[in-house]
Amino acid sequence: MTPIDPPSLRQWNERLRWFDDRLRRAGGDRPLQVDAQTEAILTELRRVFAAGAWVAALILAQTAIDSDVADQMGADRWDEEHVDMAVGIGGGSGGIAGGMAGGGLHLNTVRFGRDYVWLRDKRNSYVHNDDHLPAITTRDLSFDAARLEHEARKAVDLMADALAGAA
Repeated sequence: MTPIDPPSLRQWNERLRWFDDRLRRAGGDRPLQVDAQTEAILTELRRVFAAGAWVAALILAQTAIDSDVADQMGADRWDEEHVDMAVGIGGGSGGIAGGMAGGGLHLNTVRFGRDYVWLRDKRNSYVHNDDHLPAITTRDLSFDAARLEHEARKAVDLMADALAGAA
C-alpha cells in the first residue's frame, strides 16, 4: 500500500468503529457535548482517521482540543490572567473554567500535562516545523505507518478524554 492508496472497506469500517467507540466510552455512552465548530472538526477527524491519514488525524485531534478549550473559555477572554485563575494560580474562586467539564484542574492537565504537551509539540512540529530536518517525509508515511497510526490513536485517546473532561 502506498501513502495515497485508500484503505480497504474493512479497514475503513474497523477504524470508524474504533473511533466511534472511543468517543462513546469517553462520553460515558452518551455523545460528547461540544460546540458546532468542534463538532465539525471531529467530523473531519473521523473521516481522515478512517482513511488512515495519520498525520492529519493527529493535527485535527489537537485542533479539536484547542477549539473546545477556546469555546469553553470564551475566545475573547483568553488571556494570561484568566488562564492563571483557571488553573488555580490567580485569585478568584474557580476562574472562568468553572463551566468547563472537569474545571480548572482539567484545563491545567490539557494545557500542561505530559501527554498533552507531547501532542501539542508533535502537532506543532508538523504544522510549524522550524527544525533543519523535516518533521515528516513521504518515506515516513510509507515505511513508518505503524508508528504514525499508534501516535494518531494516542492523539484521539487524549482528545476524547479532554473533550469529556476526563483528562
